[in-house]
Amino acid sequence: MQQPKRHVSFLINTVSVLVISLLSTLAPAYAFLLFLIFYMVFFYIVYRITMRTSKMPPLSELGAPLHREVDSLKIAVTDPGLNKDLSSQFKFLMVTLAISLLAVFLYPLYNGLAGVYVISYLNNATGNILLSRFINYMTMYTLILVVLYSVRWAVTKKVSSVNLIIPQSFAIYRKGVVINNRNFIQASPTLCFTVNKQRRFIEIQDKASGGSRIRLYTKEPATVYEKLVEVGFNECKT
Repeated sequence: MQQPKRHVSFLINTVSVLVISLLSTLAPAYAFLLFLIFYMVFFYIVYRITMRTSKMPPLSELGAPLHREVDSLKIAVTDPGLNKDLSSQFKFLMVTLAISLLAVFLYPLYNGLAGVYVISYLNNATGNILLSRFINYMTMYTLILVVLYSVRWAVTKKVSSVNLIIPQSFAIYRKGVVINNRNFIQASPTLCFTVNKQRRFIEIQDKASGGSRIRLYTKEPATVYEKLVEVGFNECKT
């Protein structure tokens, strides 16, 4: 439920560019198809890292729950402000999708305007067509990523980028919180929570990098607050 650290993101991007450039060099006729497949896989990996939670311990190790909420989703439906929150999240999702589709247009645009000339120049300079293709593809994919990240950065300054997760149920144990009977969130110094008693929810978030927010709807916000503090979570400082 956290954003990848900068050095992890840089490593993922670098390896991705090198791998897709190599594949495109070896199979130039299928370069665009490889690009589309790799592009989707790349963002899936980033999504999985962003949504990652700890592995759930065996039930025998968790013991008896300190608090269990089985009707979180029913309570969420009664929240008058939820539609506005989900609308903002959907808006950002559509903007992100539009930015992602931009890559499909940048690929032929680069090849049509610069690709042929870059390969020709590199081939004359190196005398090696494979090396020329590899450098060209690496340059193109790097430029595409730079443009996409730049556009996304500019957009996130204007549009909220919170990824809201609303579990159907949750339980608090001494070792942490289990959501939907499968995902485990362990208390750590980077995690904190906020309370909204009026709307009857508590949100757990990563205070260092933002990322996803786990919104726990509950009939007893005060009790959930106490139990979270008891197992090691801290309230976010405003």
